[in-house]
This record gives sequence, C-alpha cells and structure tokens, in this order.
Amino acid sequence: MSIRDYLKRRTRRILAIGVGGWLLLPLSAIVSADHEPPWPLAVVGVVLFGGAVLSMLFLNRCPKCRARLGQLSGEIAFHWGTRARVNFCPYCGVSLDAPYEPPRTVR
Repeated sequence: MSIRDYLKRRTRRILAIGVGGWLLLPLSAIVSADHEPPWPLAVVGVVLFGGAVLSMLFLNRCPKCRARLGQLSGEIAFHWGTRARVNFCPYCGVSLDAPYEPPRTVR
C-alpha cells in the first residue's frame, strides 16, 4: 500500500463519519415530528460532523514527517481532473506513491 492509498482510505473514512453526522440533523427533525425535542439526536449529529472536520484538519498527517496535511488530504483523496495531482508531501518532499510503513513503537 502506498502513502497515497493510506491517506485516501483515512480521508474517506473521516468523510463518511462527517456525512453521517450531517445526515443526522434532518433525521432528527423528521423523528421529532410528534413534537418531541430533537436535541439529543441533533447534538450527536453536530458532534460527529464537527469531530470529522477537526480530525480531517488536525489528524491527517504525513506518515514520514508527521506534518498536518489538512485540506490537502481532500485533494489527495478526491482528484477529479483539472487541477494538478499532488505527488509529494509539501513539507518533507516524500513521494505519495512510496510504500507506506506504519509507525514503529519503541518499547
């Protein structure tokens, strides 16, 4: 697996959680049609969506230099044509097509 594949998979998982949280907001309004307060389900949706946004910005990191890739990870995961493809980490210069090596734990 390459670094690009690792970042794509991670970004798409975070995006799926964020979309799920976003969809909980209208679902809470539909469920509360019988005049119950919709706030518990809406709060869960906001927390999921907000957590996904924050984790996309702060937790998506280059596996080599650990620099935050933030918005760049979206361009890596969803490349649709017209813009130039991101081929390297802008901080350390590692190729995104290089093999991904999981971090080693020191005991």
